[in-house]
Amino acid sequence: MLNNNENTRAAVLPKILIVDDDEQIRKQIQWFLSDEFEVYSAGDRPAAIETFKKEETPVVLLDLGLPPHPRDAVEGLQALDDMLAINSLAKIIIVSGNSERKNALAAVDKGAYDIFPKPLDLDELKIVLRRVCRRVDMENENIRERKPADESSFGKIVGASSPMQLIFKAIGKVSSTDVPVLITGESGTGKELIANAIHAASGRKEGPFVAINCGAIPESLLESELFGHEKGSFTGALVQRRGRLEYANGGTLFLDEIGDLAQELQVKLLRFLQEKVIERVGGRQPVPVDGRVIAATNRNLEEAVRSGAFREDLYFRLAVMKIHLPPLRERGDDVILLAEHMLAVFSKELKMPNKRFSKAALDAIRKYDWPGNIREMQNCVKRAIVLAAGNSIKAEDLGLDTANAQIHKTASLKGARDATEREMLAEALRRNNGNISKTAKSLGISRPTLYDLIARHGLGNAG
Repeated sequence: MLNNNENTRAAVLPKILIVDDDEQIRKQIQWFLSDEFEVYSAGDRPAAIETFKKEETPVVLLDLGLPPHPRDAVEGLQALDDMLAINSLAKIIIVSGNSERKNALAAVDKGAYDIFPKPLDLDELKIVLRRVCRRVDMENENIRERKPADESSFGKIVGASSPMQLIFKAIGKVSSTDVPVLITGESGTGKELIANAIHAASGRKEGPFVAINCGAIPESLLESELFGHEKGSFTGALVQRRGRLEYANGGTLFLDEIGDLAQELQVKLLRFLQEKVIERVGGRQPVPVDGRVIAATNRNLEEAVRSGAFREDLYFRLAVMKIHLPPLRERGDDVILLAEHMLAVFSKELKMPNKRFSKAALDAIRKYDWPGNIREMQNCVKRAIVLAAGNSIKAEDLGLDTANAQIHKTASLKGARDATEREMLAEALRRNNGNISKTAKSLGISRPTLYDLIARHGLGNAG
């Protein structure tokens, strides 16, 4: 029987499962590792799967040659599939000799974490296992950090990189206050998720979270949508209607694409931020509203202030606290964490079996620069889940143009100039709602030249 000290020690040791049909090898490894790891062993696939499920071992050392077919990899590869179907985040290391290299690479393609060569160097093996267990601890810690006292506080935000850790800290700070927050970042980076996380961690979490995209609603309708209207205030106003600000009373209003807000509405929003009252369209009675405002934009509001397109006083009211959300290409290994998180979530959502990215697929995810950020990755992962045959997602299932991504990363001066031209063109089209005449005039070029540029940069559907 273990004494209390031994019980405590055993509880904190990382778990490892050794799967090998040679009992002597299992005993030798178990003896060598037992000072640092809680080691389990199995000699065939059924025993391995039973132990894997019962003990929830996150790290497995797997020899592919298992009975009743020890001379081929059939049982070992099946064991790999079975384990990843149970826990897609398990780190399964294949033990392989040179003659078995082909099978080992097939296992990696199916989702094995790594290959360890035969004959076994136990000292080196211990170093590798320490590193793998540290990775497991980091992933678990990341999951725990995304679930503070209120489990929904950080919602679906995933990130272990330094920039994202700073953002998590910023969420914690601003959520304890009631001041307006301005979230900046490229399109698709997850600005609404950040806003939702701030709301969910705040004292307003029991109140409503109301979101509106200022760039998606025609200017003529946006005032009524935000502030509401009185009966008879305009044609078609048959009844009194509350606006989004009133619906956010006691909670949070999220104004996405705030940079698209017309000047007249900027004035009305500024008044609300200053006085906490609104007036419905056609109304004269001030309506008090207790709502927090979080705004977001992918535009440079400082530049918009300098050009006169955005009110300076409103900017300073909205940007009491600022959070900048970096693009996916600047978040390091978060791309892998995000992709694996999406894989698990979407597999469940689509009612598909658990799958795993092959090594080639993970390499493609790392190399790609994700111009559409998280939104693009979501579409990519969903597509791969549907297209992939078996439990492994291959690079081609992702449909990523990594060659062009690499070219983009190492662009020549001409390439950089083309990229800048395309970005300016797309922004001008968006700002003018796809109107060719207005866009051409704002860019100082003729309509025929604009049409040529749209065709050259593949922006035919931009409007």
